[in-house]
Amino acid sequence: MALQWLLWAYSAQIQEGNGDVVGQDNAGSNTAAEVLRAGRRSNESFARAEKVFPDGTSRVTIERDPTPLYIERGMGSYVLDVDGRRFLDLNCNFTTLIHGHAFGPVVEALTRQLQRGSCFANPTESEIELAELLCERIPRTDRVRFVNTGTEAVLFAIKAALAFTGRSKIAKLEGAYHGAYDWVEVSQAATPDDWGDANQPNSTVFYRGMPASVLNEVVVLRFNDVEGARRLIS
Repeated sequence: MALQWLLWAYSAQIQEGNGDVVGQDNAGSNTAAEVLRAGRRSNESFARAEKVFPDGTSRVTIERDPTPLYIERGMGSYVLDVDGRRFLDLNCNFTTLIHGHAFGPVVEALTRQLQRGSCFANPTESEIELAELLCERIPRTDRVRFVNTGTEAVLFAIKAALAFTGRSKIAKLEGAYHGAYDWVEVSQAATPDDWGDANQPNSTVFYRGMPASVLNEVVVLRFNDVEGARRLIS
């Protein structure tokens, strides 16, 4: 999937006209597969990575086909791979980099902070400032807690909801991704072979070894079935 978000612009010189990005060495005559085929250094890097990572990568969302493109650096809306090819990045780390790569003000702010220290066991005033900003801008947000990943955010939200309601089950949408956490991974990869009746979707395992007890604690809702969701939750 990540490769689908990269448009090839092989030359360092880019022609931009009518919203199109065109490489200057006949990129248009190449198929998508040819354009996105990993170069020599990417292949060498992947061979090294396979010796230290379980599947050769450190992130399950990385597309290989069959070798991933290894990126050397990024600037603005473009990235360069280790083989010197330039790509228009329409993914920007799954939309988290809203300013693009190496955005000047962000780099300057990070540099200033790194010079003052990057990680403390004690609280800082800057975290209060950010929390105040979020509470001010997001309606009905009274307090926030910062965590490292989306998985952790969902985990703590579920634990808080269970504690508040006193209930032992959660409801989630079939096929939806909410992080690497047992309960929210139920029916994440359900198929027609096992997803059951539309009126009562099955809770299916996502990975080998998932505890069977987890399946009994998740009510699976069919996507876009509003009435079905209301009925099952009730």
